[in-house]
Amino acid sequence: MVRRLALPVMCAAIAFSVSARAADDAPVTIAPGAVDGEPDVSTRDFRGHTAWKMSWYRDAQGRELEIIYIEDLEVPNTRRPAEMVKIMHDPSSEDDPALRLELEGRAEPIWGLDVFWLLGSERAVMEPDPSKPETTEGGKLHRGDMRRTCAVFTANPAQRTGTLIGYYCRELAPGAKVDEAGARQWLQALKVKLQP
Repeated sequence: MVRRLALPVMCAAIAFSVSARAADDAPVTIAPGAVDGEPDVSTRDFRGHTAWKMSWYRDAQGRELEIIYIEDLEVPNTRRPAEMVKIMHDPSSEDDPALRLELEGRAEPIWGLDVFWLLGSERAVMEPDPSKPETTEGGKLHRGDMRRTCAVFTANPAQRTGTLIGYYCRELAPGAKVDEAGARQWLQALKVKLQP
């Protein structure tokens, strides 16, 4: 039996703090070089389903990726863009993120899946730098003028019951924008693949 659960409710309920796993075990792969480094992989039980979280942390080029895959649980593609934008929020700074929707959602084939995606952005958290006291003033992390722009996506694979949810982010200079074609290229270049 396939159970359905609203995407925003599900994402808020999943907290990954148990069962670190090897990257070789992960059910999802991406194109080499899409984000530098190996993913941090963890699993947990989510309402009787195995939920995988694969996180490629921000690299030197300001790219990062997070993908959650829930086995045997189908979450319908959402049409609530404001909720999807919240998925990509970086909570590591208490500064106002100025979170905003940059591009309304669209459903289309990407990676051989029916993907629903949109584009959101927020003020990026600055890397701590002892030579720049504004990055850690008051013992806290602070946001700067760069925009952390993210393509947020969800898909239900056709070959098996499950749900992919994730976001791919890049830091853009103040005033820089990415258009629909550019954001689509970001996603296509990831070459997300669900292992058989």
